[in-house]
Amino acid sequence: MSQGRTSTVPLGVLVRRPELGLAVLTGSDQLDRPIRWAHVSELRDPVPYLLGGELLLTAGVNFPEDVDGYVRGLVAAGVQALGFGVTPVYDDVPAELVEACVRHGLPLLALPPSTPFLAVSQAVGVALAEAEHAELRWLSEAQAALTRAALRPDPVRAVVTALAELADWWCVLLGDAVVAKAGTADVDPVVAELASRLRVGSGPRSASTELGAWHVVGYPVESGQVLVVGSRRPFSVTDRAVIAVALALLALAERADGRSVTRMLVGEDSSDGYRVVRGRRKSPGGTDIDLGTALVDVDGVELRAVVTTSPDVVAAQAAGWLLAVSSPARVVDLPAADREAGRMLDRAVAIGRPVTAADGVSALVDPDAAARFAGDLLAPLAARPELLDTVRTWLACNGNWDRAAAELGVHRNSVRHRIGVVARELDIDLADVQRRMELWFALRWSD
Repeated sequence: MSQGRTSTVPLGVLVRRPELGLAVLTGSDQLDRPIRWAHVSELRDPVPYLLGGELLLTAGVNFPEDVDGYVRGLVAAGVQALGFGVTPVYDDVPAELVEACVRHGLPLLALPPSTPFLAVSQAVGVALAEAEHAELRWLSEAQAALTRAALRPDPVRAVVTALAELADWWCVLLGDAVVAKAGTADVDPVVAELASRLRVGSGPRSASTELGAWHVVGYPVESGQVLVVGSRRPFSVTDRAVIAVALALLALAERADGRSVTRMLVGEDSSDGYRVVRGRRKSPGGTDIDLGTALVDVDGVELRAVVTTSPDVVAAQAAGWLLAVSSPARVVDLPAADREAGRMLDRAVAIGRPVTAADGVSALVDPDAAARFAGDLLAPLAARPELLDTVRTWLACNGNWDRAAAELGVHRNSVRHRIGVVARELDIDLADVQRRMELWFALRWSD
């Protein structure tokens, strides 16, 4: 399920941190209040300096005589909770403050002497970071689930159903009639009216309304249909990002048909948006990854796939896979793209990070000129493939003898000897950064 907005955290998250030792004096039924930050103020009237959403912290220094007016002002300013630190000014939270917070419905927390205000501020920051991480993780999981749905036999209904199941929403896709729905048995007239408004006009647009306890948003799909989604809570930025993924997949699903697959198989597909992904599992503990395509071949620790959208290579690396992604290619050029991805995977393994066609400046150099340059520079090593492999790995390891030796499976002294031979045969100074760079590009262009 969606974790909500990442810009706030519920007050209860802080209360449940045992190291803070916070005691709830009032508002125990309001621990879901959203806290945006913690702020310390000992002013008699801090209201002019507040923005709303605060957990306001005070030790009662210069505490006002009009306690009721003080609390009333905090509530009007949007303060979500008040934290009172006992000692050194007060040994206990003033009874009149407790009473005022009860009257005005403001949660009041007592901070023990062992909890500095800074610890509470840090806890808010940590909680916000944890919430953001959870939100990003949910977004990634939602994208994967929607993508898998789009690959099913009935992608439109599958995507709508998957979207509804992600966060206990209901979803309706409407054209002239209901195309697909999930999470609801009937389509309310309000929903139909909202969809009809969105079908008129052009360009990016959306609409929102409330239907009883439901927050409702609607977005047009490229095909002229409208997707309407209902939630029991306001939609967060991440919620809307997930819906945007569903909209894109629905648009693609509407355009996809059997003819496009047939054209690809018989070589009549002129699209140049295909890419080959080659991958290697970094460890036995690596998890499966979703590349958003059914054209995947996994053989033990090796992976090969054909995709139309570049995968998230960073997320794949976190899941235990090292990926290389080729340049865009037409269907007839996929074998060449596969060879390119294979060479890129070798480099990725050598340097320990993903490699894509966007790496480097090779794409800016004329291929014929690059091949001539590489042939001329590397000619003395043409009959010594072990030297070419050694210098390629050594450069990829940034001249690190131990890493290069480990990648090549030889002793570091063997690497030193071979690099010395390369320097003599090519008559270059490998301590010169520019010559190293030229040699690296020559090796890349010779593949």
